[in-house]
Amino acid sequence: MATKQRIAFLDFIKGVCIILLVSFHVQPKGHELHQTFLMPIFFFLSGLNFKTYDGFKAFFRRKVNTLLVPLVFFLIIGAVYCFCRNMLESHFVVSQAFDRMPLNPIYNNTPMWFLFVLFMINIIYYAFVRFLPRWSVIVLSLLLGGVGYWIASHGYVLEPYLDIAFVAMPFFMLGNEASKLGVINYRPPLFSTLALVAATVLWVYFDTPVINMLKRNYPSPLLLFGMTTMVIFSLFFACQQVKRPVPIISYFGRYSLIVLGTHYFVIGVLRLIVQKFLGIDDKTIVWLSILVVTMAIEIPVIYLLIRYFPRFTAQKELFHDDWRIKSSGEKKDNI
Repeated sequence: MATKQRIAFLDFIKGVCIILLVSFHVQPKGHELHQTFLMPIFFFLSGLNFKTYDGFKAFFRRKVNTLLVPLVFFLIIGAVYCFCRNMLESHFVVSQAFDRMPLNPIYNNTPMWFLFVLFMINIIYYAFVRFLPRWSVIVLSLLLGGVGYWIASHGYVLEPYLDIAFVAMPFFMLGNEASKLGVINYRPPLFSTLALVAATVLWVYFDTPVINMLKRNYPSPLLLFGMTTMVIFSLFFACQQVKRPVPIISYFGRYSLIVLGTHYFVIGVLRLIVQKFLGIDDKTIVWLSILVVTMAIEIPVIYLLIRYFPRFTAQKELFHDDWRIKSSGEKKDNI
């Protein structure tokens, strides 16, 4: 029963966050707060599920199957989408379509930076946990967060996205420590939860930050790490009241990886249709229309991908223990 409740509220949190992320990508201007805390929350949730498994070989294969394989899969889809869009914009001049392709493959599907950064974080954190005592892991993770913040605040960049991984490390560590401490099964008194939520809402209201990890846009360290931690635990404890899956929202949460990897293309096509062919100029109507239709389209997209491409969307393993690619006849590989 406890397991079902845990899965229910975590899927609900991810569902709410992925919908807010899509809404931000539909119309970034005026909706910055929609995405301000989302990526730290996703890194925290990823830290909750961190495990070392049976050594580095098993751990690395697991992360390849659940992070790198979907990353490559969605980047390939993104490259196809970008090429088709470029063909239309260049009036089907192939050379011009190729010239417009971004040099950085991540830009074919921008949200995929999260998977790449998460993979780096997992590898670094595994090394910490494997070779360092627990207190050293905590301290070093916090120090890396400070280093990443210093790098960004001075206008430097560590490619490929390594400085972002540093900034995200404290949130990932926080999730892992919360898991170790049993916070996932801790139910604080309702009054305490309401007080935490109220204090967080007031702080955010009077000192609203804008956090954009991809653009290295950070507020002060207190807001970046302190306020974000309060937001994370406010949302975490508040959503613990969700006892069972919530229709649609929990579904999007369960398959948030697929929504993350596909919504950019859906938004691009819908924006073209709504603005150019339907001639709708009202920004609010455009935003709401594209958001609702995008999430509606994601429902069959999720179904099709988990049915026909489960090994490329982290539903099943692609690589076996000996790194042999699994055939469709092998079924005992759900991950």
